[in-house]
Amino acid sequence: MSFADFVQIHHRSKVSSWKRLPLGDTGGRPEAWLRDTLQSHPELLPIGDLDPAYGPLLPVCTELMTEAGPIDNVFINPQGRLTLVECKLWRNPEARRKVVAQLLDYARVLVRWSYADLQRQVSARTGRHGNLPFQIVQAADPTIDEHRFVDAVAHAMRQGRFQLLIAGDGIREDVQAMGELINRNAALGFSFGMIEVALYVGPNGELMFQPRVLAKTQLIERTIILLSGGSAIDEPEANGDLTESPSSARNPADAETMKAWWAEVLATRFDDPDQPELRYRYPNNVRTPLPWPGTWITGYRAGGSTGRVGVFVGGHAEPLAELLKNFAPYESTLKRTLPDGCQFEPNLGPGISRPIRDFADEAAPKAWLSKILNEFVNVFRPIIGKLMERTAL
Repeated sequence: MSFADFVQIHHRSKVSSWKRLPLGDTGGRPEAWLRDTLQSHPELLPIGDLDPAYGPLLPVCTELMTEAGPIDNVFINPQGRLTLVECKLWRNPEARRKVVAQLLDYARVLVRWSYADLQRQVSARTGRHGNLPFQIVQAADPTIDEHRFVDAVAHAMRQGRFQLLIAGDGIREDVQAMGELINRNAALGFSFGMIEVALYVGPNGELMFQPRVLAKTQLIERTIILLSGGSAIDEPEANGDLTESPSSARNPADAETMKAWWAEVLATRFDDPDQPELRYRYPNNVRTPLPWPGTWITGYRAGGSTGRVGVFVGGHAEPLAELLKNFAPYESTLKRTLPDGCQFEPNLGPGISRPIRDFADEAAPKAWLSKILNEFVNVFRPIIGKLMERTAL
């Protein structure tokens, strides 16, 4: 999608034109300029179009140091939820998918932090002492109770409830490819958004910003589903049932239609008689648990008729990390026995996906999902059984 120049009509019909800067051209301004501009003007980030649960955005600091590197922008809200922003000018070669991976690394680090860790690192970065995250929020809302706020922040970090945003002057990477990485990272309960900040220059050198949301995710109890548009749904409790009820959606009729697409997949008969049946998770996932506590196999559909379908091993952060570590001696076996095309990326459960356009008809991707889900069960259950026997010894 491209945008024309702005035309401004002044009093008495005087007209001036605001020229869109070409992709990658910021008039010599570096990424640090974009970072500092967003920190000073968080209203440039369209929080209402992303996930209102993370607003209003209150600036905490820039370049917050973590074990995974410095986070460009950190914001917090009175409910104790953090928003992490990575700024990239898209002329830079390391942009695109690597930026997504970097944000995921930040989230994996912060999920292990305590509130004291956050307070210490914010103080170290700003050179100011005291409970700065609380002081920042209290300045905006004097009624905030300190103990409740600290507990809320700590709880959100433990649950991986972050908003991860990429902000740049132009994003031209395949959004679906980026979403693939997000969909396969179901171990954290974050929201994700990609924001293009278009820049326009006025007749006297003034600068105008036009932010727009390119993609965002919806969160269903630590499962991430990429959307290229559409409204958000209510977030279920973290300890809720495995199945998200379609009645919780804003449009129940649409929810029933989405669930109907999965009917054939939900009827999958696993070869292993001990494998629990698949459960539907609104809007576009199915899941079956693995014997290793806190882990599962997920089938998903993302992006509609032009998107992808796939299967991956997911789980809560700590048990999934432990399982992946224990898979190391079986790596050659997994690569030999899993379906061709499976990916083995660091810190992610093995997964595979295909573009929906590769299938001959609407029934074909559903049949493929059933087949791959069954194959994943046949490969992973015996290996996990051995791991659990060894752990019990």
